[in-house]
Amino acid sequence: MKHNEPEYWEKQLANSPIPKGEAGFSKDLMQKIKERVEMQERPTNRRWLKLAPLLAISAMLVIGFFQWERLESIVGPMSKPVIPLALEPIDAEKEITLKVAYFHENTFMMHYGKAYTIRYPNIEVKVITMGDNDWNSYDDKDKILELLDREKPDVVYLSPNMYGELAKEGRLYPLDPVMKQDSYDLNNMYSGVTETLRTAADGKLYGLAPDYEMNALYYNKDLFDKYGVPYPKSGMSWEETMQLAARFPANGQGGDRVYGLLPTYYSEASQLAGQIAKTMGLSMTNADGNQVTLRTDGWKKAWSLAADGYSQGYVYQPEPRANPQGNILMEDMYKRNPFITGKAAMAYSSYSLSRDLETAKSQYKMNSFNWDMVSEPVDPSRPNESASFALGPVYAVNAQSEHQRAAWEMIKLINSTEIIKKLNRSAGGGSLSVRLQSLKPEDGRNYAPFYSMKPSTVGAESGLHPRVLRKFKEAYSPLAVKQMKAVVEGRLKLDDALKQLQEDSQNALFSALLDSRN
Repeated sequence: MKHNEPEYWEKQLANSPIPKGEAGFSKDLMQKIKERVEMQERPTNRRWLKLAPLLAISAMLVIGFFQWERLESIVGPMSKPVIPLALEPIDAEKEITLKVAYFHENTFMMHYGKAYTIRYPNIEVKVITMGDNDWNSYDDKDKILELLDREKPDVVYLSPNMYGELAKEGRLYPLDPVMKQDSYDLNNMYSGVTETLRTAADGKLYGLAPDYEMNALYYNKDLFDKYGVPYPKSGMSWEETMQLAARFPANGQGGDRVYGLLPTYYSEASQLAGQIAKTMGLSMTNADGNQVTLRTDGWKKAWSLAADGYSQGYVYQPEPRANPQGNILMEDMYKRNPFITGKAAMAYSSYSLSRDLETAKSQYKMNSFNWDMVSEPVDPSRPNESASFALGPVYAVNAQSEHQRAAWEMIKLINSTEIIKKLNRSAGGGSLSVRLQSLKPEDGRNYAPFYSMKPSTVGAESGLHPRVLRKFKEAYSPLAVKQMKAVVEGRLKLDDALKQLQEDSQNALFSALLDSRN
């Protein structure tokens, strides 16, 4: 029935006689009249009800504008999917044994194990020794795999080469998910180390390395001032460095003898030539790893720079020791080092030299001098890259470990600021820590060369397997020493020396490749 048509009871009212009752109306009719009157008064309320949803939304928007963060904290978690934990927390009530594969039990317990058990008293640390501290043994894949299968260690200590191989084969636990879960901060660590670890393992992290090696160019300010030579600068090439070294007199005798450059201590001319070549991005072999490539203009230049420095006397050549197999006291070693004794203007050396200089002064009362550092010599086309960078040992979690959370906590401890500080105090601070930038000595010197440079992007001898390369270099080294010695002493021309070295090295490469196949 339409709204403008009379209701049924209205029709009845119009046609019915007035009965007795309330004003002549029956109770039933009076009730219907009241309902009709109330219906006529409701349109205002109905309009309000129609507007109510719109007003409610408006109110929510106003509240949301001022309370957005609070609403986000309440509603957000309900709208986001639940992400499962990569690793559950350690159960403090459960006693377990954590196995660590390392080269020496006492050393590990002294450096890391005792601190770990203090933090987690319910966990016993058991060290499984894996031979002496020799990279060769850690590159023996068969032995490493046999140890993993037999002993089932939770934490493994690996060479960089073995780390990359095991990571790619799925033998190590990937750390990225748990680092995200724990909000583990990598920004306070030297990025060159983590980038190198990722590169070795197809872009993922399967371990962490607390130490690395890198050289810088130290210089004696007092000697530079005395001879009126301008200080070295970061970003110099090897050619510029050798030219600077040649400006110091090489004709002095006894206590007046001065050297322009001390290469890595105990190194000789062929090793310096190899480092110069590495900085230039040169390789000893072709891309396929089956042909030696020493007879090039680049290698000739590297050998020429090194040979000239030694033959003309401005590069230091260590004197042979009377008993090379015997032990030498630390004080005697310092006194034999021409840079520590103030007789070399520059030294191409690692971070440990900075600690040696301080120890010689404080412990052995040796004369001190003003010194500082700049970056190692570089390839001008890649001025921010270090050719001397070398990754230290890597600590990783066994993918088959039953205690992966406990193993990850051990790796976190090994790479923690507090442990690195402790080792720096107890061990003299000789290692180059991934946290050097935040823990560097506050002595006003320039330590940036050790953490501002990036590892070289040019991979030398990339066509050779690491174990083949090691065997080849073992054979190459004495061959290079022999030929370079003849050049420095004037017994052989450089071209002839490189020609002979090319032939001898090619035979050494074939032998290394043959041994690897057998």
